[in-house]
Amino acid sequence: MYRFKSGAIFLLTLMTLAVTATPAYSATITTFTSSASWLAATTGDQLDNFEGLAPSGSYVTGAFSDNGVQFIGLSSATIGVADTSTGSFSFANFGTGDAGFVFGTSTAQITVPTPVTAFGINLFSAPVGLNFTVTTLSTPFNVPTSSTAPPTFFGVTSDTPFSTIDVQIPTGGTYTFFDNFEWGTAQTGGGSEVPEAGTFLLIGTGLVGFAIFRHRGQPRA
Repeated sequence: MYRFKSGAIFLLTLMTLAVTATPAYSATITTFTSSASWLAATTGDQLDNFEGLAPSGSYVTGAFSDNGVQFIGLSSATIGVADTSTGSFSFANFGTGDAGFVFGTSTAQITVPTPVTAFGINLFSAPVGLNFTVTTLSTPFNVPTSSTAPPTFFGVTSDTPFSTIDVQIPTGGTYTFFDNFEWGTAQTGGGSEVPEAGTFLLIGTGLVGFAIFRHRGQPRA
């Protein structure tokens, strides 16, 4: 009986070590600066180009949604959609027509209706050529933008689904502009199918335990 209990305690200890030794899963994220490359790596893409959301030559402010995607300004930031081709926002004309904007050093938060594994977006600023910080899955990316048209493209694919993307420019920026927001599915998504070290240890522990208990249960000669 004592030997049986000792074996059970040893087995339980091994299983506890296996669980605690299993490393936490971290997302694998790939970034893109080419729209064509991003499109080739994704499927089922949808597009918000904001056309028709702003009056001709003018703008509207306030959180808005397009095709179920929500765009809000964090910390009471002024967010909206502007016609950048003419009128009061023509200074920001990057050949993009209607575009979303956030005023001041603030953040635009984008929330998709269901979790996705890919997004792409066009970015530009006023003054021009500023660096954006784009964050998803708690991972920030520094995105330098061009000082001339066309807008800078930034895209992501991930093996882990996400629902929100934050877009921010640093101190010194007046307007954050974003356009042609796309979202879809990474063709390589679905997460890792390779068991991690802890998984192998759990499997091995189970096999060893089975052998121990089978041996204990055999009648002596």
